This record gives sequence, structure tokens and C-alpha cells, in this order.
Amino acid sequence: MVSPSGGIMAKRVLLVRGGSLGRNTGLGAAHHNLVDLLESGKVDGWQLAGICEYPLEKTGNPISRIWQRWFAHPKRVAKEINRLVSNNQCDLVHITDQEQGHLMPKNCPVPGTITVHDLFHIFPEHLRFSDEIIAVGNTNPGIVRRRDLQKLKAGINRANHLLCNSKHTLEAAEQHFPTVAASRVPLGIESAKYHPENNQPIKLDLPDKCNLLVVGSNDPRKRMNFLCKVIAGLPDNICSQIHIHHVGNSSANSGLPAISEMVKLHGLNNWTIHGSSVSDEYLMTLRLKCEALLFPSASEGFGYPPIESMAAGMPVVCANLPSHNELMPNGVCTPPDDEVAWSEAIISIVELYQANKPHTRKPDSVLIEHAQNYDNAVFCRKLAESYSSMVT
Repeated sequence: MVSPSGGIMAKRVLLVRGGSLGRNTGLGAAHHNLVDLLESGKVDGWQLAGICEYPLEKTGNPISRIWQRWFAHPKRVAKEINRLVSNNQCDLVHITDQEQGHLMPKNCPVPGTITVHDLFHIFPEHLRFSDEIIAVGNTNPGIVRRRDLQKLKAGINRANHLLCNSKHTLEAAEQHFPTVAASRVPLGIESAKYHPENNQPIKLDLPDKCNLLVVGSNDPRKRMNFLCKVIAGLPDNICSQIHIHHVGNSSANSGLPAISEMVKLHGLNNWTIHGSSVSDEYLMTLRLKCEALLFPSASEGFGYPPIESMAAGMPVVCANLPSHNELMPNGVCTPPDDEVAWSEAIISIVELYQANKPHTRKPDSVLIEHAQNYDNAVFCRKLAESYSSMVT
């Protein structure tokens, strides 16, 4: 396609999702990052045709939510695709997460792709560790969710291509949707945004101890109870030297008590719950002032906290499980159910902290360089290649 000036015109992609999740959620952050990159012209050869979504309003009426999700919005999406295509304004449809896969219309007039962040919510499973069984996804969905899953699977099967953000997710997609082409395109971050030289910590008084950061919700797969157990089992001279800072939703969830109750049950008094609504500057200050991130999660689609922490030069103690283990340097992950290994990892951090006088951690330049492998520039290049392969 040639522009009036004689140059090659960029192809256009319509981004589709359901309710407009904000930037402070994993799926929302990935969507908004993609919008920003397309709008700024960083995905070579591609531009934004538009965004089809709806305001995520809180309502207590489940019938209204189901009507919007299953009927009103799919109709709206199909209508918008047809309008844009008929006006030669759309070359590709991209649904930005698999939980909206039902929005892929039948007989779509242009190729359609879906970003697959994870599949454990669609194909839930139980993971067994040494002394616990973790439910990854809802393994006992109700009648509405079962119907929803049928729609999601049918929609994903209508796609021309699946963009998977990890090797693990790609393997799962190839297993469950063998007739749909799939490729791996890891998500990206603006790595410079997290570089210590580009951030000025805000005033935040932390205890004069070895401060450790934990980021994540109180979902069973995040394994907060395991972490509490490990910390409670540390030698007294180590446990007395650390302080845990938790950022995320800490409320009771899926049969688990609130994190504050877990902490109390394990007799811990060295734990601060900061909540899930902290500002970017607040969280960045914690990354710069804490000694390490503890990330015991059993399953992640991508795993933003480890890569964002490494981009800030912050050490990470990470469970050797997918897909977050793919983000880590080779050979540094910790066995997920080995309490001794986790204890030893924390003890090493405390001993290093104690050896440094004054207690000021220098950003790890090796980790910062490693995180650049997942910079938005890399993501844009791979995404442009994938987009172009779908459109002839």
C-alpha cells in the first residue's frame, strides 16, 4: 500500500478487549503498553486503527454483566471491524488477552490474533508440592463460568494466530489449540523507566533492617502462606534482622485468610502491608531501598515483578516455575518447594546486608543489562515481524 506522497503506508491494527482495565493490573498494563507503542509509531510498519472496549463499570447486576460480555460487546466488536474494513482502515484485529477470546467474530474479514498471557484460567490445574496442593485457576467453576469457558475456547479456535508471551504458554497453546498457528513474543517493559539513575526516591521511612519486598495478590498460586512459613522458620538472629514489605491485594481470597491473618498465625511482627493502590513512585522507592524481591509464585503468565525489579538493579529470589523463571538469568532460580533453599537464599541476602557498611545496596548492573533483553524495543521488533507474517 502506497501513500499519496509515494511512501509505503503503515498497516493498521484494531485492538480489542472487554472492560477497560487500568494500568495497575497485569493485563491492563500490557494492553496500555501496546497502545502507547502503536500510537508513538514504535511498531515498525504498523499503526493503530482504533480500540474497541467498554467502560468497566461496577454493577451488582450479574445479568447486565453477562449481557454486556456475551452479547452486547461481541456485536459491537463485529460491527466496528466491518465498518473499518469496508473503509479500508483495518488490516488486522488483535484481541489483547485470552480472557476476551470470545470476541473473535465468526468469518472475520481480516486476520485475527489473540495475545495469550496464560491458559491456567481456561485450563485450571492442581500443582502438587512437597506438603501442599496449589490450585492454579478455578478448578471448580460454576455454571456461568463453564459456559463462558466454552465461548472463550470457541473464540480462540477462530483466531488465525496466537501470540504467546512465554515458551510455557506457547507449549500450552499448541497442546490445547493445535489447529491455530502460534508463536512466542515475550512482553516488553520500558526498561529505562526503572533504571535507578532515572528515579528519585520519595521520602519513605523504612525500618533500619534488611528490608525485603514482596509483590503480588493473595491468590493461592502466589504462595504467601509458604513464604510466611519460610520466614517464621528462619533462625532468630536472621528473622530479627529482616522486615517484609508487601504490595498487592492482601484480602482473604479463594479460601485463604487475609495476609494479615497469615502473618499473625505464623507469629510474625516484621511485616508491613502497603496495599495495592500505591503509586509508581512509591513502589519504585521500595525497589530502590529494599535488598531483594521475594517471588515464590507457582505460576505466572509473564511475571512483571521480577523483570521490573531486575531493571531497577534489584536482586530477585524467584521460584523455578513458569513462566517467570524464563525471565531470570540462567541458574539463579530457587526450587519452589524447598524451604531450606529459600531460607538459605534469604540468609545470604541478610549476611550481605550486614557486611555492607553503611547499609546501602548498589544497583546490580548485570541485572539491569539482563532486563534489557525484555525492553520494549525488542518487543516492538518481534511484534512487527509477527503482525506482518499474518497479513499478506
